[in-house]
Amino acid sequence: MDINEIIKLVADKDRQIGELTQELRAQRILTEKLQVQLENLLRILYGKKSEKKPLEPAASNEPNKKELGEKSIGKPIRKSLPKTLERKIIKYELPESERICSLCGNICHCIGKETSEQLEFIPEKLFVKEHQRYKYGYKNGCEIKIASMPCQPIPKGIPGPGLLAEILINKYQDALPLYRQSLRFKRHNIEISDSTMCDWVSQVAKLLKPLVGLMHSDLIEVNKIHTDDTPVPVLSKGKTKKGFLWVYVADGSQGHACTVYDYSSSRSQTAPQKFLTGFGGYLQADAYPGYDKLYASGKVIEVGCMAHTRRKFFEVAELAKGDSLATEALDKVGEIYEIETQCRNMHYQQRYYYRKKHLRPLYRLFHRWLMRMKNKVIPNTPIEKAINYALNHWRALQNVFADGRLEVDNNKAECAIRPVVVGRKNYLFAGSDQGGYNAAIIYSIIESAKQNKLNTFKYLSEIIARIPVTKAEDLRKLLPYHYPT
Repeated sequence: MDINEIIKLVADKDRQIGELTQELRAQRILTEKLQVQLENLLRILYGKKSEKKPLEPAASNEPNKKELGEKSIGKPIRKSLPKTLERKIIKYELPESERICSLCGNICHCIGKETSEQLEFIPEKLFVKEHQRYKYGYKNGCEIKIASMPCQPIPKGIPGPGLLAEILINKYQDALPLYRQSLRFKRHNIEISDSTMCDWVSQVAKLLKPLVGLMHSDLIEVNKIHTDDTPVPVLSKGKTKKGFLWVYVADGSQGHACTVYDYSSSRSQTAPQKFLTGFGGYLQADAYPGYDKLYASGKVIEVGCMAHTRRKFFEVAELAKGDSLATEALDKVGEIYEIETQCRNMHYQQRYYYRKKHLRPLYRLFHRWLMRMKNKVIPNTPIEKAINYALNHWRALQNVFADGRLEVDNNKAECAIRPVVVGRKNYLFAGSDQGGYNAAIIYSIIESAKQNKLNTFKYLSEIIARIPVTKAEDLRKLLPYHYPT
């Protein structure tokens, strides 16, 4: 074998080693990605849900409360029961034979009483409202008259407003599927099939739709909206497809406080574009590209979510299980939230200047740190993706400094989407696209009522009874933020 063949053989070996090295590097990156996905799934199933860093106890010169014999701060304290609850008094008195004093033999007199409270429960009660319409006529039979009856939520239907409100609250606020409600009614010896209740829900949603339309028109008049979306399985031709519920929140910092949901059969960008037609102002959302066309118009300004940024590093830190760049990033985000907590309850103008002085420097330091770390980490690794996510959306994250009414994160929308997520785990899927539209209407009414501190059952039962007899021009009076508490 001559020298040229040896050189060629060595070159081939070097090339093969280089290819194997690249392949091993690619496999390592893939393994890390799969490991992150596996850790995330295990955390979702079994791990802690909070992404917040535990707060360290503040140093204090006060003596230990336990040394002073005081009750522990963490010990639960029983709250007194509301005075508004109906009370049934049960008296326990000693018979006269047991009142005789064992020392002097005289009869003891009552000198006071000891009172203890016990909370009791009576199951909800079903009753029948019998509408009797009296007829009138003359003896020669020329005319017969009958007393009129107010329009009902479901014409010729048996459910009253209270029953309809109870079904809606159970399903959409308490996440109790209709088939389980049917089983509960059986305990009262009443047979109501889940298919019948499904028809009632659809008819009530149609009744409530004009109110949601009015809330929608009020919502797009504000200058700040929080939005988020979540998938909803929808039954279609014997299989399930993926629909989406979108939520839009006006927190009341400007205009009325309301939460409006929208349903779409896909996650197309046309859904938020159509819903937000006419809106101009700040839109706080996640990094979904479907909003980009709205931002391109210049009328809508993107406000990023620091909680989403934190989540990317949290997922990496959970995988690392130790000190890492992700843990350092979480510490920096934690400092941002500590400052934000201090100004959360300030007037928005005061908060604007407080952030400018105390929070903006932390943002700058965090950005410089991200830029330095980007050049040090291995490409295509989870930590690099977390850093890139923060840098790619940095401009949107900084927009929080434009107005004191803006928030550093989009948690208001995420909290509003949580009832849908909880409900999805119980009723599994919507029966059709129409079921998705119905859910959007009813969630809008219930969550807006909660937002305005209304008793949801009382509010729903009252407006369900009043809508059929209310003129269109007077419907605005029934909106949650116009309704008397």
